[in-house]
Amino acid sequence: MNEHKGRIGIFIILLLTFLSFIPLRSLKFEFNIEKLFPSGDPELAFFQEFQQQFRSDIDEEFMFIGLKSKTGIFDRDFLVKTDSLSRFIARQDNIIKVYSLTSSNIIYFQKEEINARPLIHIDKPELYAADSAYLFQSAEYRDLLISKDGKSIAIAAFNKQYLTNEQKDKLLNPIQQKIAELGFDETHLTAKIRVERIYIKEIQKNLTKYLLLSLSLICLALYLLFKSVKTIILPLLVIVVSIIWTLSFISLTGHSLDIISSLLPPILAAICMSDIIHISTHYIEQLRAGLSKKAALDKTYKEIGLATFFTCCTIAIGFITLGITNIIPIRNFGFFAAIGIMLGFGITMISLYVFYSVSPVPKVVFEKRGEHRWNNFLAFSFKTILKNKVLVFSLLIILIGVSVFYATKIEINSSLLQEIPKKNPMLEDYRFMEKDFAGTRPFEIALTVNDKKTSFFELEKMKQVAEVETFLKDSCGIGYIISPLSLFRGANKAFNGGENAHFLLPESQEAVNRYHEGIIQTEFADELEHYLVGDGSRLRISGRLPNLSVKEFKPLKKKIDDFFTKKKSTYAFTYQVTGSAVLLDKITYSLTENLFTGILFDALIICLIAFFLLRNRVILFIVLIPNIVPLIFMAGVMGFLGINLKADTSVIFAIALGLAVDDTIHFLSRFRLELSKGLSVPYAVKRTYLSTGKAIIITTLVLLSGFMTLLSSSFGGTFYIGLLISICLFCAMILELTLTPLLILLLYKKKK
Repeated sequence: MNEHKGRIGIFIILLLTFLSFIPLRSLKFEFNIEKLFPSGDPELAFFQEFQQQFRSDIDEEFMFIGLKSKTGIFDRDFLVKTDSLSRFIARQDNIIKVYSLTSSNIIYFQKEEINARPLIHIDKPELYAADSAYLFQSAEYRDLLISKDGKSIAIAAFNKQYLTNEQKDKLLNPIQQKIAELGFDETHLTAKIRVERIYIKEIQKNLTKYLLLSLSLICLALYLLFKSVKTIILPLLVIVVSIIWTLSFISLTGHSLDIISSLLPPILAAICMSDIIHISTHYIEQLRAGLSKKAALDKTYKEIGLATFFTCCTIAIGFITLGITNIIPIRNFGFFAAIGIMLGFGITMISLYVFYSVSPVPKVVFEKRGEHRWNNFLAFSFKTILKNKVLVFSLLIILIGVSVFYATKIEINSSLLQEIPKKNPMLEDYRFMEKDFAGTRPFEIALTVNDKKTSFFELEKMKQVAEVETFLKDSCGIGYIISPLSLFRGANKAFNGGENAHFLLPESQEAVNRYHEGIIQTEFADELEHYLVGDGSRLRISGRLPNLSVKEFKPLKKKIDDFFTKKKSTYAFTYQVTGSAVLLDKITYSLTENLFTGILFDALIICLIAFFLLRNRVILFIVLIPNIVPLIFMAGVMGFLGINLKADTSVIFAIALGLAVDDTIHFLSRFRLELSKGLSVPYAVKRTYLSTGKAIIITTLVLLSGFMTLLSSSFGGTFYIGLLISICLFCAMILELTLTPLLILLLYKKKK
């Protein structure tokens, strides 16, 4: 590179930065649960078929409002306000249907005439006693919309899918305002769109926090390094431009920022800063050696440019390995991070060359005192390591053993609500729903007949399905159970005058056929299609559970599997547990399955780069050992602190390996350079240690500052990403300055 080409490069960078603001303006923040589902998975394919058959996607967009009355639900003021709220919700745009006790009617037949009466006579308090007795004896209402203690009732509403963020706010805000206006004793609102909106607001808040903290820490690091305010400006501009380009690229590709990709700005800032420090420290070193500005700059780019390119490649590859997973947002995160890293590398190399070409020699070049301290510290460290190499290896073996022991204690576990900040009031709403009602985790199971000539319209099969429902309710604790049997029981009750005692399955096949004809001629025909396919070959049972984690749901799933295994010879139908919650659980397993594949792929690329640098097979061990051991330490910390392996924590291993190897490549690159001067291996190691030690320490501290900003996150998973990668990078730095030189001295033999 020369100054003329550099100036052209700066002009192109400025032009592209200016143009980048156009797509940047349309960048959106997004959190859609469905986008987390593992693509190409057989269970996802079944769930999509299931949704299409039963149109169950409507039920995924639920809104559940718990209303509590201290005096009991049969209070006229309370019922009037409840009815007012349910009617208000029904009038809102994008609401499909609303279920409320105050607007429900009891349908019954008298002498072939269909009749209806209100379930609750709101304006006739004198009938409350009779209404109360009837209501609490009605299983179809008691088990669905009344709390366990009988002091709360719920309104269930369902909204349209694929609403924009503005539409979600336009729907939620008026409902929340109306609830506040009505002045209930206690209210709790849970909704899928509310969870999504809270995630988006937290993402936006955290992104601002990450940027401010990371840029502040970088400014501090730059000032300590260069002792000049002026020299802070360019690196900051390089970092900001790199982030702008990356975010604009995300917008241009039609993607949005989500909980994962919002981590990109602080990560890119730290990596760009690492490149800047490696180049700047080497440039200053050449100036101190007496070279002119031009000669020092050219030599720096010749000696450090390739190593910096390789480090960027290895870090980018660490992120690209996330593409192995079938979770689209994580795959996108890896791809965009890799693009951002390489863009940052290009911007850094061009900008620094032009800046150092036109700017005077940095003042820090003439400050020998600080450099003298660094040399003394590094010389002392090197001598100490050589004298205590047995102690170093002994401690290393002990720490590896302890880490492996605790790593075996890591558990696979996660829950969607675990990521929501603990102080968020919405969590209290979910706890209320779990305590007083069935819960908010959807449960879906599909039953399919083995013989297509038969169907679930047969009374005998209906009785078997009733056994399944009883098992799910009594043995598995699943509430809010709805199936086609609910409609046939309701029809039997209606044809028997609406008496609660007749909320049972029909007694004969003839009655089943008659009730089926009656149902499909009423407004309940749509409801039946919601739970039973037209030919009766498959039905759906839905319910609700508390917000179980992956670990908690696993024994429940096993209990269901064991039940159907025992009944295999009895039941002439198969089963499959499905639903959005099951697919979200599968994210954790999917990512952990790809964990070692990503690490192996990353390690392979690192080995190839190391072999290219020194063309010696022994170097592969020298590279891998100091960079794999920090991953073992990180896993040990996870086990010791009880941090679960889940969607976010499972991706950090491949990322951490790519970041940790940065210093190793710079060390080996400088080692190769010293060998090329004809130095012996011990002397080349010493020269490498003294010349790269400072850059390794500073760049690691800068990377730590970038990832430690994630400790400020309100998301638990993001906090652990920042903590664990920081621990890994710090361990990698210690091992780079202790283990790597010892391994080279022990294993590397200079070729003639």
